[in-house]
Amino acid sequence: MKVSLDLRPRALVESQKKRLNFSRLFMTLFLLSFLLIGGSTLFWAFWNYRSLVDRVAFLEDTLSIQRAQNARLANELRRLGEEEAVYVSALKLLQDELPALEFLQAMETSLPPGVWVRTLSIVPGKVSLQGSAYKEDDVVEFGKGLLDAPVVAAVDFPVTTRVVRDGQSLVDYTLACSLRDFAATIPPAVPVEKEAGSQ
Repeated sequence: MKVSLDLRPRALVESQKKRLNFSRLFMTLFLLSFLLIGGSTLFWAFWNYRSLVDRVAFLEDTLSIQRAQNARLANELRRLGEEEAVYVSALKLLQDELPALEFLQAMETSLPPGVWVRTLSIVPGKVSLQGSAYKEDDVVEFGKGLLDAPVVAAVDFPVTTRVVRDGQSLVDYTLACSLRDFAATIPPAVPVEKEAGSQ
């Protein structure tokens, strides 16, 4: 059995115990700094991760909302396209067919008893008539009656020829008319004035 005895004076032993060990202190401070920096880094990384997760969730929600809005807008655009197609076909009918129908109605109302029409040619904006009458005055009256129609813009002076058909004297005529744009014959809408008390 070994026994070690320190034979130095007690004051010297106590003074050496009280002296700082700088290498041990440096290692302790280094370890504490490492733990503090590592903990701060971990906390900062966790906080960034949570922020990114929240941001991704927000962006996914925004993306789903945008997709739903895009689907609604696509449906609305499709509906508006179909509605536009209806308006385009109605406008084409208005520009092509209705002036002809209006002219036929005007021709029916202004046709005198002694005048009849053999051929009728209608192209956009123009009408050509060929027919016969008993008297030239009836043809002129027919032209004036057509001129009074709202759809007729102008009536050329009729070209007449006296002919004898089946032993009867007749007047063959050719009449050209210019048609107005049918939309121009519709009276403009009167603007509605707001009441003074209405918001």
